[in-house]
Amino acid sequence: MGAPAVAVEWRLLHASLQIFGFFGMLIVGVAHHLFARFTGRVTARSAFTHPVLALMLAALALRVAGTSGGVPGAVLAGAVLQALGFLVFSGWVWRCLDPPPLGPLRRHLAASSGWIAAACLCETFLRWRAVNAGLAVPPLDSMRAVHSMALLGGVIGWVSGVLLRAGPMFVPRWNVPAALARALPWLLGLGAALAAAGEWAGDGRAARLGELVVLGSVAAMLIAGGVLRQAGVMLPMVSRSAPESRIFRLAVASLGAAVVGAAAGVGTAWGGGEAHLLTDAVRHLVAVGFLTAVAIAMTFRLIPVLEGRELPWPQLRAVALWVLVAGVVLRTAEILMGLGWAAMAPAVALSGLFVLAAVLCAGANLLGAVVRRT
Repeated sequence: MGAPAVAVEWRLLHASLQIFGFFGMLIVGVAHHLFARFTGRVTARSAFTHPVLALMLAALALRVAGTSGGVPGAVLAGAVLQALGFLVFSGWVWRCLDPPPLGPLRRHLAASSGWIAAACLCETFLRWRAVNAGLAVPPLDSMRAVHSMALLGGVIGWVSGVLLRAGPMFVPRWNVPAALARALPWLLGLGAALAAAGEWAGDGRAARLGELVVLGSVAAMLIAGGVLRQAGVMLPMVSRSAPESRIFRLAVASLGAAVVGAAAGVGTAWGGGEAHLLTDAVRHLVAVGFLTAVAIAMTFRLIPVLEGRELPWPQLRAVALWVLVAGVVLRTAEILMGLGWAAMAPAVALSGLFVLAAVLCAGANLLGAVVRRT
């Protein structure tokens, strides 16, 4: 809000809470329900559920406590526990998706889970080296590489893999060509590796190009799947649940804007320029506009399916849509600050409250459904 720059430790905590805490735990939690439907088996708690939940909660607590208390060793321990948790989860994904027809999806989601685990392992190494050197945090370039691995290869890989199967929830006649579906994990892996290597080496050109490869590949999947295809007199994303489809449209629009921004970032980087604000805006278009919107839309859509009852407060879907739109627009407005609009700083900061409100709308319905079930 215009105050002095936030300390590096807190910026890294923000990224880890968003990527490993929110997206990571959401992936682990929803996997049981999705895999039961993908495989035709009864949803059941596996033997790893409680131990992994304990690992994840302990890791988050250590990260927060270590950052607030200035104890780098605690943050290191948190990274170790998260690495262990995601490694166990990756193995479970591979074992669970064993029906032969699910072979491509098995490889896709196991690889995506592996990217998150690998990112945690890399962070463990970096923080161990920093602690031994007496440093509070590892070099920022190397930590950006960690976050690129987890976000581009892991979280986006997981969301795109699930959408390959769950796309019909939002897009009638969803149909991604088999060749593109098989190539997608390789394209995501290539882009994530290129982005991570570029960040690690301080090569903005490689990093921005890697981001463009990942985002462009996901955009190609959505377009090939039919998000732009007309269905009679209405857009195809108007499916059985129009409110969730509108949130999904926001996700698609945000991804489109991120692709444009990534392309502009590539051009700037290859021209020898710096575009930190543009790059940051692209990251948040992906994390907030695309991934968070998909997570919220799927939460609203899955609650009636998983709980067997209507949403407790369906009107919150409209609230979630509009506060999320406000959050995405205000967060992206940081680009204007680079054009001299310094007064936009408070509005950019306030975007977080709008995004939080959108998440709470979905969370309240989920909690309400669980309480009513019990």
